[in-house]
Amino acid sequence: MPIACRIFINIMSTWKLLQRRCYDLLSYKYSLLVILMAFTCIFIGIIHFGEIWVAWSKEKYEAVFHSFNDNILGISFQKKLCQHVPIDVVYTWVNGSDPSFLKNLKEHVPIADINTAASRFSDKDELRYSLRSLEMYAPWVRHVYIVTNGQIPSWLDMDNPRVTLVTHEDIFLNKSDLPTFSSPAIESHIHRIPGISDKFLYFNDDVMLGAEVWPEDFITQAGGQKVYLAWWVPDCSDVCPWAWVGDGSCDPACNTTLCEFDGGDCDSTPVPTDSEALEEEGDYPHKFLQDTQENTNYGLKFLDILRNRSSSIWDNTEVFTQQTLNESMRSQINVNKVYSLKNDKYFSHIVEHRKERKSDQIISTQRSVLAKIMNKMKFQNSNYTERRLQLKRYLNDDNVNLPQLNSTIKTNIKSHYSDQWKLRTRQLDTYAESLLYVNRIYNMAYGFERRRVPAHMPHLIDKWIAADMQTKFEYEFKKTSSHKVRNSEDMQFAFSYFYFLTSEKRKVPIEEIFDTFDTDKSGTWSDREIRTLLSRLYPLPLDYSLVGEFENAIINCSNHVNVPKISNPPPGERYLDSSLPVISKELIAKCESISRGIRTKFGEKKLYSHEIIKAGKNEIFEMLTSNVSLTVQLLDEIRREPKKFICLNDDMDPLRQSENEIVRALLNDFYRSLYPLRSTFELPLQYRNLFTHRHELFEWRANRTKARNLLLCLIVLLLFTTLYHLFYHQMRRLFRIRALPTLLV
Repeated sequence: MPIACRIFINIMSTWKLLQRRCYDLLSYKYSLLVILMAFTCIFIGIIHFGEIWVAWSKEKYEAVFHSFNDNILGISFQKKLCQHVPIDVVYTWVNGSDPSFLKNLKEHVPIADINTAASRFSDKDELRYSLRSLEMYAPWVRHVYIVTNGQIPSWLDMDNPRVTLVTHEDIFLNKSDLPTFSSPAIESHIHRIPGISDKFLYFNDDVMLGAEVWPEDFITQAGGQKVYLAWWVPDCSDVCPWAWVGDGSCDPACNTTLCEFDGGDCDSTPVPTDSEALEEEGDYPHKFLQDTQENTNYGLKFLDILRNRSSSIWDNTEVFTQQTLNESMRSQINVNKVYSLKNDKYFSHIVEHRKERKSDQIISTQRSVLAKIMNKMKFQNSNYTERRLQLKRYLNDDNVNLPQLNSTIKTNIKSHYSDQWKLRTRQLDTYAESLLYVNRIYNMAYGFERRRVPAHMPHLIDKWIAADMQTKFEYEFKKTSSHKVRNSEDMQFAFSYFYFLTSEKRKVPIEEIFDTFDTDKSGTWSDREIRTLLSRLYPLPLDYSLVGEFENAIINCSNHVNVPKISNPPPGERYLDSSLPVISKELIAKCESISRGIRTKFGEKKLYSHEIIKAGKNEIFEMLTSNVSLTVQLLDEIRREPKKFICLNDDMDPLRQSENEIVRALLNDFYRSLYPLRSTFELPLQYRNLFTHRHELFEWRANRTKARNLLLCLIVLLLFTTLYHLFYHQMRRLFRIRALPTLLV
């Protein structure tokens, strides 16, 4: 009891002491102000500590604090997204009317280059409406990066934390490649954007969204990357489709440098044979082909056949060249074009493939077909000089030098024409030629394959796969990066990326294959698991002899191969009448006769998981021309049934200025009808960006920061001076040194 009393007395004494000290403190003139400032500082410190703690907690417990709401709208999509995968968006944009841009273009690129056409760089406000469509139909994306040469769209809100302007200097490894005006060169570096997500969507600024889009439209956990493929790559020449190249039969029309010498078919086949005619689903769109000649799909271009209409047309030295014949002439004749050094003329040798037919029957058939085609192509109205020029343009291909078809000697002319593959028998635009260039490189790397062009839509890119691709084809991508404008030897980005993704394979070790069929994870193969293996190794129905051979090979290996024996094999692995031993992973790995067949069938696997989807269901890709009525009809059709991905390309005639202005107005009205609401990426309508280039903005921000820091220093100095004058006497009294009085004795 006395101890409790003493404790209570001590507490009360302490409390009384605190009260007296508080009263003493409050008795000073500015004590209340000091206390108020102290409490304010403590409160601010607590708030700051709380912010730091919350930020740390979000990083540590991201699944709790940061789930499904890291997007351009900042709202949660947990109920709609299957999983939270951060995906950014990358745009490439240029303002072709900027005076400094035009000045640089004129300095670095010849004005006569077709790839410097104004339509390639014109800005019709597509980026503004594409961002609106992104916010309407794909608000789950995390961040938007806009890659420019430093230009700033006048309407873009640069203070929006969800958008970042990236210049070419930020991503190009070799700064000597700059400035560049080539979209393939820029695209080859977009995966190097600092801070970009591992997987990102690449948009051209003329690509819009017309309906809701989700990550599952581009990638799924089960199927992997979705690859949308549209039309076929342009054929290597007018007379040889890619399907004939590397198909095992020698096609003389394909035995050229353009067609890579029929993929080696003619080297291994002494007697030429013909591939069957193709039923095309649809080749590369003619809208991309800048061919001023007749618009024919593998039709015959017979030029300058008749000098005069006589019965001896086959004796004329100005003969014809052959493209793909129609179905009635599939494999009756082939033309071997030989250049004569004596008189500088082309001769044609018509060879009969079906020897059982008489030559006069073939000639009569040829005459009738030629007459029909010439009537269709209306060559009667062209004079001899015009036909001569057309023949010269078409035959401007000295790389076509076929061996005599009646010779059985193998002819190898690849070394002689190894550097002439670039020559064309037709005029393609730069984009089409770059596709053929990449196709040729991939044929050498992955084997001959008939490839399609990726659809014009947003492309999901994995930055690590893109880095691996550029490591493998380092020289080609460095050359692409060095081009100032589009070039026929560009590595077309989407085509290169998707066929790298689908073509790369990895070697599967025999141990992994064993584990795949070891479904019960027992470490051994049961009779049931062996049955599953055999059903995938051999065609069904399984032949009993194949099963017997496999069992005998296993038994033979178990008798001759030393492997550690499993002391306690799982029960129920063998059937009652089975004679097989315990089949372990080591036994299969050391049994060469078994492992060889398994490796042949299952030894290679897709390196990157993917699935091929034929485009057309969810995409709209159209070319805008100067025809106003057709443009109105096209835009109304899109309005009636908008699809997920809409891409409208500029193919207007620059000479028809008045019609082009109307088409641009119609296009702007179309965009405003689909995307009327201003996005968070745009400034209010009454505002415009003061600066048109990023370096000007950065200079202004640096000067603003300096001015702000100077102002803060002045405020702090003023505050300190004020406090000093207010508390001058109190501070002197506080720090006064008091001397003890001397005691007199």
